[in-house]
Amino acid sequence: MTTTPDHEVAEALRLVASRHLAAASALQRWMRIPFARATALLGELEQQGHVGPADGSKSREVYVRYCEQCRRIGKRGFKNFIDPSITVCANKSACRKRWPKPARDDA
Repeated sequence: MTTTPDHEVAEALRLVASRHLAAASALQRWMRIPFARATALLGELEQQGHVGPADGSKSREVYVRYCEQCRRIGKRGFKNFIDPSITVCANKSACRKRWPKPARDDA
């Protein structure tokens, strides 16, 4: 088996975590790569423990999340904020960027 470049694996991980979908056909469209390459990337992510095993034509289970604010990818410490489609770190100290400060009325 040929090894894939680290930047391709990192890009695939970011796409899978941010969109919470691990399917070879979706990864093929997002990255504009051949289907075999997308399958190989998902196999690499499975070996690293980021996605689950293949189950026929179904998409794989995704074990990682993506913080919309600090762009951190991890397995724990995330929650949905305001809207279910926005995922952020569970507490402010986990996020590398400062959270938005509340509006002040003294302006």
